[in-house]
Order: sequence, then C-alpha cells, then structure tokens
Amino acid sequence: MPLIAALLLSGTSFAIDPSYKPVSDQLAPARAGKVQCHEPDPAARTCRILTWLSEGANGRVQLRQLTALADSPSLAAELRFTLTREGTAFCGVVDDSYMAGFRIVSGRAPYAPADNKRYAIRYREAMIEALWNRKTCAYAFARPGDPMQLEVGTVDGEFAGELMASYIWIDPGAGWRLKARPPV
Repeated sequence: MPLIAALLLSGTSFAIDPSYKPVSDQLAPARAGKVQCHEPDPAARTCRILTWLSEGANGRVQLRQLTALADSPSLAAELRFTLTREGTAFCGVVDDSYMAGFRIVSGRAPYAPADNKRYAIRYREAMIEALWNRKTCAYAFARPGDPMQLEVGTVDGEFAGELMASYIWIDPGAGWRLKARPPV
C-alpha cells in the first residue's frame, strides 16, 4: 500500500492544524462558478495562481491554471490539462501531454499568448528536474467557517510539503488579478 494511502486511512492530517478537515467535494465551488485563487492578498485583490476546474467524464477533472511569472512585463504560465479523481484527491503526471497544454501568456486578462521562449524553457526545465513522469496528487483541507483552504500535495505517494499552498474560492468577475511573487 503506498504511503499516502496508509496515511489517509490512518487519519493523518499531513501534520497540519487538526482543525483542518479533508474537503469531500473539491469541485462544489467550481460547479457554483467559482475560481481558485492561490496565495491570495485580499486587500490588493491579487492571486499568484488562478485555477478553473470543471468535471469531465469518467472521474476526469479539466483544469486551466494561470501562474503569475512576472509583473513587468506581465507574464503568466497557462496550463490546460486533465486530472483524475482518486478518492478525494486530484492526480496527474507531468509528462509530454501535460506540457502540451502549456504556454506563456500575458499576465493580464484576456491572457493573450506571449512570445517569451526564455520563460517557457525555464518552466519546462524546472518541471523536468522536479516532477517529470512522476505522479502528483492534491488534497484539499478546510476549517469550518474559514474561507481559506489548504492544498496538500504528494509526489509518487510521498508527502511533498513544498507543494502545500493556501487558496480561496472567488467569483471570476470580482476584480481579482494575477500578481507574481516578489523577486528573491
């Protein structure tokens, strides 16, 4: 039995605050027309990542994700790919079909394609180095009454703390925008 299955069956919480509980239906907000806003700044109404999810056939989940790469010039990585539901998790493999849904776009709506090969090459190299042909899964956790949710990730069945992220569900027309992380 993979480690992640054993952890879930044993009731482990990935060492997160015990007030967080697994989200049983991760797609309920998406069905209501909401979008995930990762690393939100509510005061500035910005997100580092915007994710649209929709249900497909046979347990498939269609995903479109925009990740802010830079603010000046305004660039984002756009990914479109299909995940598979495995229990309460969404899982996929970073491979050629995953990368086929990747492109660099303007970081401002309507997110037109941008001709910036440097970012495309750097993104692909990072994916190859860290995750190529490895199965990743995302699990959602929430606290009662708190709009902030946690996404916990695994790679090849092993907990991957570096894949943890916080997000909220937002209305797509509410004026939120992408904002890159400050340079390190």
